[in-house]
Amino acid sequence: MPSLSINFDYFIQLGNMSFPMMLVRLFLDGGWIIVLFVLLQGFWLLWVQSRQEKYGASLDFTVLAVDIPRNNEQTPKAAEQLFTHMSGAHSGTDNIEKYWHGKFTPSFSFEIISIDGYVQYLIHTPKKFRDLVESSIYSQYPEAEIAEVQDYADKVPKQYPDAEWDCFGTEFVLKKNEAYPIRTFTDFEDKAAEEMTFKDPMSAILEVMGSLKFGEQLWFQIRVTPTDDSWQKKGQDVVDKILGKKKIVHKSAVDHALEVPLHLLGEIKNQVMGGEHADAKKSDKAETPKMTQLSPGERKVLEKIEEKLAKIGFMCKLRLVYVGKRNVFNKGRISQFKGALSQFTSINMNSFKGYGPVTPKGDYPWQRLSENALKTAILRNYRNRSSKGASSFALNIEELATLYHFPMLTVKAPLVKKTEAKRAEPPSALPTEGRFSSVEIKAPPKHEKKSRGDEDGDGLPDNLPFG
Repeated sequence: MPSLSINFDYFIQLGNMSFPMMLVRLFLDGGWIIVLFVLLQGFWLLWVQSRQEKYGASLDFTVLAVDIPRNNEQTPKAAEQLFTHMSGAHSGTDNIEKYWHGKFTPSFSFEIISIDGYVQYLIHTPKKFRDLVESSIYSQYPEAEIAEVQDYADKVPKQYPDAEWDCFGTEFVLKKNEAYPIRTFTDFEDKAAEEMTFKDPMSAILEVMGSLKFGEQLWFQIRVTPTDDSWQKKGQDVVDKILGKKKIVHKSAVDHALEVPLHLLGEIKNQVMGGEHADAKKSDKAETPKMTQLSPGERKVLEKIEEKLAKIGFMCKLRLVYVGKRNVFNKGRISQFKGALSQFTSINMNSFKGYGPVTPKGDYPWQRLSENALKTAILRNYRNRSSKGASSFALNIEELATLYHFPMLTVKAPLVKKTEAKRAEPPSALPTEGRFSSVEIKAPPKHEKKSRGDEDGDGLPDNLPFG
């Protein structure tokens, strides 16, 4: 049989050249194709970003304060229906809308904040979806009150270090693949009791927020973007892997063209070498169903994954920001909130963890060099409800309802704003000057146009979907 030989003279000649001449030779001998491809890809990304910039600048946003009735008996199941209603904001885009008009699906931000220990539920939404948000809330909480307020996040210093204020924050990501669910509100139901009781996990979060002192603020943000079922298809790959199913590879026309000669070569080899037929080998191997080999715990995990994939999902980003006057600033508030968030941990499934690259650290000298820049960045990304930072991950409506639902009557949270009756005099919703702190948030005039542009100086609007 003829042997294959490789001529190394070309590489030897390259090795004898100076580095600049080597680059020139490689460029002339075909390297220009790679450079051209990279440049074209860069120009294409800039084009798409410019179109999204134009579309993003046309969007107006508003902040809605939601006050729940004092006698609320709705379980998180009501919030789950709320998020189901919100999924109607998703709309597909064709290539013209996506690449010429720059259209993308805007995001909503569901927030729970505490200013001086005064807790308020808020929703940051595009104005064109305000009716959708309000109808979603009223359908589940008919006695709730909704009022438009100014953005509280604009009332603290934007740059750090600051002489009077300090800041700390982080983002939360999932420890495992997004197909694995966190512990949800159904796991907090005591079904063994004579009358089924529900231990609301929101009580721990509200307890931390309600314990803040004068001059402290703690903000929790869940940025959600309606999406399609692509995340569920990825999750199905996880299910198939657990079950030991082979991943279906869609063959291209080239693969099909090569399949015939390769199969023919295999047959010739079997005839000459006296080997077994490939199909005969496969038939000898009786595959044992992987499902029968799973332990009870593994079966439970598989069941939970499939339950998650069966419900509507959103692409989500979780942020936490703590700001306060220097005389009362206590970074331990973050640890307290993390402790409250750990109740959603399921050891054999999923949990939340802090995302290090965006978290300010000052334990070592080299960390202090970037500490204030990270504080400024985490606050800016929070204020802009930006997609920057950690990558988004999928949570379904049950998981979102666990993290964001209005406290029930049994939750002792006296500083959570609650209403007496529906559609009463619009509440101020947040602390006013003289009672809690110098932060005052009032409803803006009806003619005021609330929108965001490029506040971080990167030449792009801050609410675009790309990082």
